[in-house]
This record gives sequence, structure tokens and C-alpha cells, in this order.
Amino acid sequence: MTDGIGDGPEIIHGDCIDVMLGMGDDSVDSIVTDPPYGLGFMGKEWDKLPPGQDWAEECLRVLKPCGYLLAFGGTRTWHRLAVAIEDAGFEIRDSIAWMHSQGFPKNNATLKAAFEPVVVARKPLKGTLENNKAVYGTGEYVIDAARIPSDDDTSRPQGKSIRGANYGPGGFGQRSTIRTGGGDGGRWPANVVLDEAQANRLAESKFFYVAKPSKAERPSVGGVVHPSVKPLSLMRWLIRLVTPSGGVVLDTFAGSGATVEAAILEGFHCIAIEREAEYLLLIQQRIRRAA
Repeated sequence: MTDGIGDGPEIIHGDCIDVMLGMGDDSVDSIVTDPPYGLGFMGKEWDKLPPGQDWAEECLRVLKPCGYLLAFGGTRTWHRLAVAIEDAGFEIRDSIAWMHSQGFPKNNATLKAAFEPVVVARKPLKGTLENNKAVYGTGEYVIDAARIPSDDDTSRPQGKSIRGANYGPGGFGQRSTIRTGGGDGGRWPANVVLDEAQANRLAESKFFYVAKPSKAERPSVGGVVHPSVKPLSLMRWLIRLVTPSGGVVLDTFAGSGATVEAAILEGFHCIAIEREAEYLLLIQQRIRRAA
């Protein structure tokens, strides 16, 4: 079942693997999703296991060559998620840590949860990176869309390292065209994202700051809420980082629809899949709010 509003996102009710089987090869520009962590959170049936290799293989097929997959994971189980993604044929390019201060352990056998990892994976190239960029528009992070605003003048001459030596794609002695500083464009995005409390402890470091979503940001319809909601600002930043202009974002575990709302606000088309029928109303509420 597909449900949308006007020319807005495609919301599909069903199992994500079954739905992706009906999608074309190389048909989406990025995948940004928040899968089950496999922790049995609040006794939810859907949180028994993180998604496996069969899911990752379909993600690989529908994603354009050199396109990025971003998938959240739990600190105890994200290794299983990463292995499934890698075994499916993705290249693991990095990990992003979202550090936050909310939440408390339930007993002395549990550490306080202070970060959630995001697997950063890329579908392998077809030919050269330049060819992928020309044919598919994929391959590199969209750095300028994800720069961190800064009032500091951190710019330095191109081709100069911190120690003053020339560097570049060909190694030392080569001039570089990469903008490494800040200035009007902001700072280069890092693989750490902080909430305000964590940021205050690292006041001299320059990262992206985002707290857990407030009660007002979390959708609620008829008493139905989602137990695991990511901040809208975080999802907007992640989408900007890996989705080329005019691209299509796929979310295989739509949940409350944070990726959907983020994609609308950032001007991207979104295909969102959600198996649990009760959460579809939450997604529709987000679409109306964004519209």
C-alpha cells in the first residue's frame, strides 16, 4: 500500500525487503534509516534483531553505484549491523557517533548510554569516481551542504597543512584544492555529533550540536507514539551530507517519519517503508506539519 499527499513522499506500508524486491536496480541516491537495534526495547516485537544481510543486499541493489547508506545502530549490537552491511558488498567508509546526555541506566549492570553509532557505508564504484559522479551524481559527501556554521575565521591558504607543508591528492609537495578551513562556508563536517550538554564539555571543539527530540517534536496521534525517535535536525544534516541535489532518499524503517519530514524540509524526494501500521499515522502527521 502506498500512501502520499499530493506530490510529496511515497509512504509504503509493508516489509522493507518485500517492498525493495519490487524496486528497480540503482533507483535511489541515498539510504538514511534508523533500523531496530535488536535490544528488545520496551518489549517491542519488531526490536528482536537488527536487520541482516538479506536486507543489506536489497539496499545494495536499489542504491545507485557509489551511493551512501547511513544506518543507526545500538552500542551492543551495531557490530552485527555493520558486518551484515559489509558482507552484502558495501564498503564501510566510516562511523558517525551521535553523543548525547539524556537517559539513565536501569541498574548497576548497565553503563549510561551516551552515544549511538551510525554505520557509514558506500556501494562500490562502477569504474572511476569521476565516472560515477558524471553518470549517477554519487560518490562523494556533499560537504558544503553539511558544513558546521562558525563565526571563527579558521581559513588558511589552500595547500597548507597545520605545520605549513604543502599537501594534496598526490601527497606532500602537491597543491590542494580542498577547502579545509571554515570562514563563511563553515567548518568541515566531522564524524561526531553532540547534544548541547556534551558540547558544553567540549566548548573548544567544533562539531554539529543536536539534542534528543523534544516532546513537541515527537508526533502523537490518538495516543500512539513511537518509542525511538531521532532528532529532526540530525536527520536533516545526515540527508544533506550524503544525498546529491535533487536526489531520492530511501528510508527502509520509517518509524515515526523523522527521515520523511527531514527530506521534505531539505527539498528531497523520499521513499519511506514502514511495516507497523500504527506508525503510519505518525508519518502522515509529520508530512502535514512539514507541508
